[in-house]
Amino acid sequence: MSFLSKRSRAPSAVTPPTEIPHRDLRFTLDGPVPRYWYRGWCHVTRFFDAFSIMFPLGEKFFIDSVKHFRGEIPAGTPLAAEIAGFIHQEATHIREHRLYNQRLAAQGAPVDELEALIRRRQQNSLQIASSAMRLALTACLEHYTAILADQLLRHPEILDGADPEMAAIWQWHAVEETEHKAVAFDVFRAIEPRPLRRYLVRCGAMLGVSVYFVLDLVYFMYRLAACDKQRANWREWLRLQWWLFVNPGVFTRVLPAWMFWFAPWFHPNRIDSRAVLETARRNLQEQREDFAAGPVTRDAR
Repeated sequence: MSFLSKRSRAPSAVTPPTEIPHRDLRFTLDGPVPRYWYRGWCHVTRFFDAFSIMFPLGEKFFIDSVKHFRGEIPAGTPLAAEIAGFIHQEATHIREHRLYNQRLAAQGAPVDELEALIRRRQQNSLQIASSAMRLALTACLEHYTAILADQLLRHPEILDGADPEMAAIWQWHAVEETEHKAVAFDVFRAIEPRPLRRYLVRCGAMLGVSVYFVLDLVYFMYRLAACDKQRANWREWLRLQWWLFVNPGVFTRVLPAWMFWFAPWFHPNRIDSRAVLETARRNLQEQREDFAAGPVTRDAR
């Protein structure tokens, strides 16, 4: 468990919150990006693409869940500033992944249909879940994105061989998910001061959301493979399983961090990503400078 030192597993070891910058990066995807931009591998490419389809509506849900309680967080406090950074970053993710998804739709991917499924799930949650429960679900899903992002930061070689424009999007997204990984959790902790109830709610929420998250991810990848007429390509499915569970083993590597959620002393910042985050930030800054007038990224004007 390389991301959890002995010290970080102790109940008292919470690393300080990281700064949440207000970036405004824009990515251009109108160049010759290959259909299978990840090493020419269909199903692994579609793994990333499935996440992109989930992001715009998912991150709008996250913003709304946190904003609902914004008035209960005293102005001028560090958490109030972190909420502002969280909202800015998530709104930027929505914008950029909508452009990403337009490219998928142009390929024939059923983006609207898959988004409709997410929309129905969210409407159901509005009807049956309290605002506090929706915040807990947001904290759970933010943990998923954070631990997956952590893998991209710790193992940047995962994106070796990917198209540079697409790799840039995922590297940037991983940096920002890591920067704001604790915000929803801290807001939930602030609005639910009873430790036992808070623990039971977040554990139940994680178990429930994990079922839907995995099922939806599998279904999205299946539908994307079907639109490529690659549904019966068992070689690509086996390659995806190898990639997910063996080498680089992204899902296998995140399992300890997922399980750490159920520790009573869990806090997102107990998974110490500061060193790898600083390296990734420097790389991101260098990339911004290298491509300031080029096709991958540029500052918004």
